[in-house]
Amino acid sequence: MSEPVASQGKIEIFDDVIRAIAGVAMSGVKGIVGPRGTFIDGIKAATTGKRDFHSGVDVKKTADDKFEIDLYIIIEYDVRVMEIAQEAQRVVKERVEAITGRSVGAVNVHIADIKLPDSILSREQD
Repeated sequence: MSEPVASQGKIEIFDDVIRAIAGVAMSGVKGIVGPRGTFIDGIKAATTGKRDFHSGVDVKKTADDKFEIDLYIIIEYDVRVMEIAQEAQRVVKERVEAITGRSVGAVNVHIADIKLPDSILSREQD
């Protein structure tokens, strides 16, 4: 994603940068367990011990030169889903715009899974 800058050249912000900013921002939202990653993301995290903040975040550039961000998240059980999703939208939009100086057109939140407490999981096995 590039933007011309006077006669000095262009500045390009790669999607991975936006994904990392969004991933870090959403990780601080109470009620979000984490991103929904792929099988490969899980293997990388298990073998490196590092958290991948790119996981569970997709970025597109719209026709009007704004970022559209999709978050795929896992939430805790017994939380207010709409409040968590709206907080994630707000925080991600604010952080990406503050850090990049570019506009975010939309932050779409997809509730991909829910982490059930052990008390419920153990009842299912009885």
